Amino acid sequence: MEESIPIGVVIAAEGVTVKFRVNEGVYAERGQLLKVIDGEKTFIVRVYDPEPVSLLAPAEVARLSLKKSCGEQVELMDKQLRVYNAAKAVIVAEVNGRGEVHGPSTVPSMFSEVYTLSKGDLKLLCLDGGDLEVGFVRSGHVVTSQKVSLSGRDVFPHHMLVCSATGGGKTNFCKVLAASVLKCCDNAYSLIIIDTEGEYFDGGSQGAYGLAHLPQAEEKLFYVSQRVKELRDFYYTFSWNGRFVKRRVKACPLEVWLGLLKPEDFRQTGFFTPPQEALLWIAYREFGRSWLSMLMDWDIDEVYRELGGKAQKSTIAVVKRKLKMFVGDETVFKRSDCKVDLIAEVLNAVKDGKVVLIDMPMATEAQEALLTVLIARRVFEAYERAKKFSPEWWSKLPTVLIVVEEAHRYLSKRMLSEGESNVFAEISKRGRKYRVGLCCITQMPSELNEMVLRQQLTKVVLPLPTKADYTAIVSHSPYLDDAENEIKTLDRGEALLVSPPSGLKFAVPVKIHKFEELVEEELALEESMKAFQVG
Repeated sequence: MEESIPIGVVIAAEGVTVKFRVNEGVYAERGQLLKVIDGEKTFIVRVYDPEPVSLLAPAEVARLSLKKSCGEQVELMDKQLRVYNAAKAVIVAEVNGRGEVHGPSTVPSMFSEVYTLSKGDLKLLCLDGGDLEVGFVRSGHVVTSQKVSLSGRDVFPHHMLVCSATGGGKTNFCKVLAASVLKCCDNAYSLIIIDTEGEYFDGGSQGAYGLAHLPQAEEKLFYVSQRVKELRDFYYTFSWNGRFVKRRVKACPLEVWLGLLKPEDFRQTGFFTPPQEALLWIAYREFGRSWLSMLMDWDIDEVYRELGGKAQKSTIAVVKRKLKMFVGDETVFKRSDCKVDLIAEVLNAVKDGKVVLIDMPMATEAQEALLTVLIARRVFEAYERAKKFSPEWWSKLPTVLIVVEEAHRYLSKRMLSEGESNVFAEISKRGRKYRVGLCCITQMPSELNEMVLRQQLTKVVLPLPTKADYTAIVSHSPYLDDAENEIKTLDRGEALLVSPPSGLKFAVPVKIHKFEELVEEELALEESMKAFQVG
């Protein structure tokens, strides 16, 4: 994208949409960024619908297509006047004669010329003004050299949505985002990730990379895992470029004392019905911190008698079964007092601006839900208290983003439409006031509550072929009115990025960095710096 190349001529314009004729011998691709020059004004447009145009009568089309299908030569008089390629594009920005960029206030004149963008044109759009780099601008499927970055200070409190079909690149994007947070020079941000697939720390498979491979992990990664039994440095060694590399990462055991849990923690997982929730609260009021052991260990008749018949025996039986499902074999949630207060250590790591990685690949879905709720509640409550009682100290805390995998499990239409609420819905509504944000990861955005969809102001839309899902995204996002076909046809790692908080005034077509390539670059830089120091 060194120089601008003529690609067509405007033949219609209305609202923020232009239609242009495509020059012979070139193509206009869906998602391609182009410019229209009209006197002193330049319009930046994004192609959303290439289409052939035919001025032939239906009978003539039938006759010519039949000849072509029979292998005959087709000759057409005035072909360039009667059959040509065209494309529809949406105007995403307008540049005046002084080089100032703003939203479109008019449309280009008829027969204005359309060109490809140059590097200078992309630079004018200021797409790299943030401090968290996520990828490069792409024009169609062609990746440019123009970087795209987000402003974490503005993006995190207003929440993020990352959506794609399975295999579309959600995990890769989150790794890239975590890498950008790790590489921030100051401690302005903290990121909390609960990993149930074992993909984030060491990559999860041979040849894959994780956050531990990055040099910055030694200072800014806080690792919570069953691989350690006490608060200590955890050493991870791997081979790269013919040499062994050792990382020292601060680590904490993954264990939570059951005495810290309250009925509200269980309620917000969505696993309990209203009568079952009522039983949890009755037991808590009657027995205090021993309420959980009472419900799990006593037999049904004993619980029924001690509670004075305030709950049915069938309800008690179901609650006992569900609580045992959460506790399981006590690998995560323990009856005995733990050596380390996990919640306190996580809050300390957040305060220090670290990426908190909670690695629990062997956990059940119920345990994952309970721990996610527990961490989110305690972090949000801590920030809320800090702002109310120590506003000056709160202002110095990092802005925190909590990554919520399978977000539709906690923020579904069904769950929130029944009048229920949980910490994730609360953060969606009020988190921006306290600089606590959510990063909702889902492959089913159509299942999310509509209000939650609107509140995720930054959206990373990766390949999403299902109509219900991409329709939900388009309906609740700015700048995506004509993007349905593009969303359906994105390749893995390609995205449309919508982020008004970052100052992006249109849906930016992005090729998300490949995390493995980022790690290779960092390792090569680390090796060269060591060689320089030795020399």
